[in-house]
Amino acid sequence: MKKILLLTILGVFISCANQETEQTKTEIATVDKQFKPTYTDNFRIGNPENILIIEKMHQGMIAKDFEAVGSFVADNAVFYMEDGSTIEGKSALLEFMEANFTQITLKNYSVGVSISVVGENGHEWVLMWDQADIETPDGNLQKVDWMDAFQLENGKIIAMNGFVKSPK
Repeated sequence: MKKILLLTILGVFISCANQETEQTKTEIATVDKQFKPTYTDNFRIGNPENILIIEKMHQGMIAKDFEAVGSFVADNAVFYMEDGSTIEGKSALLEFMEANFTQITLKNYSVGVSISVVGENGHEWVLMWDQADIETPDGNLQKVDWMDAFQLENGKIIAMNGFVKSPK
């Protein structure tokens, strides 16, 4: 008798939990947005392996191993930088990184959020919020926060939209 009661309670609990989840999904899907996205809408969780590609690229940057960084970037990649400039092509990107990252040291690097998503258009992205202390050649440290979106295709980075904030 106790087993039947326990199974009944468990069944009711699972049923209620599933109904709440389905209701939440429905509510999110039917929200009338104030602004319609111009690129895509209704992202779903993507391949977690894409996160590893971005993490390995970052490890290469931190280690100043630009050959390793290049192994994760498509030849025709485009990086849209936080200052409004654009870097086009893997060779230009690696030149930029070598010129700029050899001058600094990234310390205390950490990732707050990394999410792999796929848009309804099939485009794969990794959204990453990360931070580090940047040490300049004169020994000064400055904490920097990034929020970047990396687009991947066939396991390579084809685009990056970069945003940076330097907390005071």
